[in-house]
Amino acid sequence: MRSGDEASVPPACDSPSSGEISAMVLAGGRATRMGGIDKACAVADGERLIDIVLRSLGPAPRIVVSSRQPEGLPADVQLVAENPPFAGPIAAIARGSEEIATPFVFITTVDAPFASRLLPRLARVIGDHSAAVVRSSDGFLEPLIALWRTVDLRAAIAETGTEGAAKRLYSAAPSFIEVPGDGSERDYDTLEELKSFTHHSAATIPSVQK
Repeated sequence: MRSGDEASVPPACDSPSSGEISAMVLAGGRATRMGGIDKACAVADGERLIDIVLRSLGPAPRIVVSSRQPEGLPADVQLVAENPPFAGPIAAIARGSEEIATPFVFITTVDAPFASRLLPRLARVIGDHSAAVVRSSDGFLEPLIALWRTVDLRAAIAETGTEGAAKRLYSAAPSFIEVPGDGSERDYDTLEELKSFTHHSAATIPSVQK
């Protein structure tokens, strides 16, 4: 159930601290629009997307990456994969959530390398809601860029099952709040789009820490 948006809700007094938020990076999928290459290992401005995303997240109690491909990940990153392969985003989230022990989890995708910029705003407004989710600057809900209460995420998965689009999870959430995007949520779906990627804003990306 939707419960308003960021503009209509004051910041929560009990926003989660950095130690309460783990991160989950969805990096699987067939990447057909990239010619079938592994998105996580796609190179943008001389660096793999997965490495850009992990650096942008900064320290977190746990970082889980859902993918079958990337090598050379930091030792403290947990690599998981849904079974069967390519079962879809909810299946990937379900598998990743098994590794989360913190009360909150930030979900993002490897092809939206700057999405973690929005995490501080999501944390400020989630309050008692089950989730805080980004609505892009062009008006689309971004169900894979969100901060969830871990217990509510697992309950939503149990209710919806693991098939279908990720937005189904929000129909099972007791309540969620939307945060308008500022462009940081942009994803890069094709090799042509990756040509426009630069690191010019990387220094300003905040970590998971508040």
